[in-house]
Amino acid sequence: MATPLPAFVTRRRPDWEALKELLARQRAGTLRLGELHTLDVLYRRAAADLAHAQTFYAGTDVHRFLNQLCGQAYGAIYQPPRERLASTLAFFRHDFPRTLRANGAFVAASAGLFLLGILLGAVVVLLEPRGAELLVPENLRGFIARGEMWTDGILTVSPPNAVASGIATNNLTVTIVTFASGILLGLGTVFVLINNGVHLGSVAALCVHEGMGAKLFDFIAAHGPVELSIIVIAGGAGLMVGQALIDPGELPRGQALALRGREAVKLVLGCAPFLALIAVVEGFVSPGDFFPTWVKATLGLALGAFFWLYLLRAGGSGARAGAAS
Repeated sequence: MATPLPAFVTRRRPDWEALKELLARQRAGTLRLGELHTLDVLYRRAAADLAHAQTFYAGTDVHRFLNQLCGQAYGAIYQPPRERLASTLAFFRHDFPRTLRANGAFVAASAGLFLLGILLGAVVVLLEPRGAELLVPENLRGFIARGEMWTDGILTVSPPNAVASGIATNNLTVTIVTFASGILLGLGTVFVLINNGVHLGSVAALCVHEGMGAKLFDFIAAHGPVELSIIVIAGGAGLMVGQALIDPGELPRGQALALRGREAVKLVLGCAPFLALIAVVEGFVSPGDFFPTWVKATLGLALGAFFWLYLLRAGGSGARAGAAS
């Protein structure tokens, strides 16, 4: 014998209301990971209630309500997979540049730390050339002392595709380390940025001191603007993680880290295809003298300008809002 409809509704209504609340939070994007199991359990109970209502209370408002509720829950739980290509294109058209602009202060701070390292390394070597013994690796000092670029024979040892592959792997490692070091309260990222800057500045200063500045410029002109920009962006992502740990604001530290970490990961992932592109340039164009210096410099400036124009302008109407936040 069926339970009277009012008694059935009174007994089951709390679960229906709880399911409606979870569905509303799921649509708003505030549903927590631990609540997914509860959502699934409540949906299955509502489905059983729907079957019961269809048998004993067909055509009633309760039957129609449960049918609608279960339809909403099914759509929320069993969403069809998004088109990967479309979602990837949307990420690079909108999410990545908007995220960078919204966190421009961290990227600017990263650029400042990197530039500080370059200046420190360069000043030390230019004021006291013997400082290069501490800052410049011995093998590089040997090449520079002989008036040779350590990259001159790179294409005679390995084909360009192998060189590009190795460079891409190395650049990816540097990017990940710069970002991941932010988990050390941001101090790891600060150290990596300044240390890399000191290395670059000291090597450049030693090359200039030994009359090899033009050769160094010839090598870095094509790939340098984009490659150094990516290091700075990865540093900004690491500083974002460190800031969330030091000053989570009103949120619990774990929640602040999760929110800020997702934004930081977007910056690192967004740089990935540009890392691959610039590795090809560094492997095929930068070494040797097949391409004249002016071609390398023009290519480097064009790639750098395109990269930052894309980052500062892409994303449609949200660009202005992102830049202001």
